[in-house]
Amino acid sequence: MPDKKNNLFIYEAIELRQEYDKHIKVLENLIEEKRGKRDFLSREEDELQPAKDFDVKLIQEKLQRLQTKRVKLNQELQLTNLKTILNYDGNEITLSEALEIRKNLIKDINILSDKLNESAYVKIIHKEGRDILKEPKQKFNDVYQNYENLLKKVRKLNQEIHRINHTEAVNFKDEPL
Repeated sequence: MPDKKNNLFIYEAIELRQEYDKHIKVLENLIEEKRGKRDFLSREEDELQPAKDFDVKLIQEKLQRLQTKRVKLNQELQLTNLKTILNYDGNEITLSEALEIRKNLIKDINILSDKLNESAYVKIIHKEGRDILKEPKQKFNDVYQNYENLLKKVRKLNQEIHRINHTEAVNFKDEPL
């Protein structure tokens, strides 16, 4: 559902880019088959010949046009990401920055998840008839609180990114090949 100028919203442009990626892969595989790339079940004496309704040159041209459209779409998405401003933690940031922050927050959540497991248990080392208790380096409740705070930050950021993706348009029109 494009905007008033018939440009795609960000979420539509992202979906179209994924569609282009899949279509490009299909066309590339068709052309590779023509070049004689064989799977492991093929025998050396097997020969591939294009079917009557399969025009290799037409597919190559279509692939080239599709690859060009994909590059243009990606460039417009990047420009839109750099121009679009959103509010995060009381600061105005670009959508590009928000995507990078989200990626880093997700990494931090994974790291904290490991630390959470480490802080949940005391390690007991059995040594020469006595037990040595090794306490966790960090307190469980502190780590858990940090973990929950990061989850909330990611959720808020995702909500803002989602809102932007459905309200901001990319300067790109979905036109037939």
